[in-house]
Amino acid sequence: MTAFKYWIFYFEVTFYSDVFTKEILSWRVAERRGAREQYIGGLVDVVDMLKGCKEPTIIHTDQGSVYASLAYNELIKDTNIVRSMSRAGKPTDNPVNEALNGWIKEELFIDFKLEQCRTRDGFKDAIERYVRYYNEQRPCYAIGYDTPANYRKRYYKGELERKNTFASRTLSEKPKFVQKRREKAHSETVSTSENENS
Repeated sequence: MTAFKYWIFYFEVTFYSDVFTKEILSWRVAERRGAREQYIGGLVDVVDMLKGCKEPTIIHTDQGSVYASLAYNELIKDTNIVRSMSRAGKPTDNPVNEALNGWIKEELFIDFKLEQCRTRDGFKDAIERYVRYYNEQRPCYAIGYDTPANYRKRYYKGELERKNTFASRTLSEKPKFVQKRREKAHSETVSTSENENS
């Protein structure tokens, strides 16, 4: 979710994006601070998109109250969606979404002249035009300067190598950096102990 405050308006927009293709899958707007419907509506869109998909899909969020709510989690209860949440107060656990929200805001104000929108419908129209531009026309560095929509099409046509990046990963409650610190501390303890015994 990212907030837009300009002129007399305040909007909260929730974007759901695919980390692999960089495509914005769904977006919803709320016109009041702290609304919940845009989170739930966007998740319903994602669940509908995943119908028939057998592979697990990880959905990563922060620990906001909406994401932790019973209503939100009930929607994914009988799906192939696996939850992943950032640690509390650690936006660096979610760099893809944090960076994407920053780019979206900057481009909406600079290239799509968002601050000139004087109606709610004008705001929503600007978001819709931007999402279409972002998915279908804007080259993305992370996917070899392809567009997200074309990259997805190429993947499903078999033109891109399937890397199966997550096959060798083991899910853990502890973040990787904590595991690495513990391994390092353990190896240093073992090394010190061996030196003392020599």
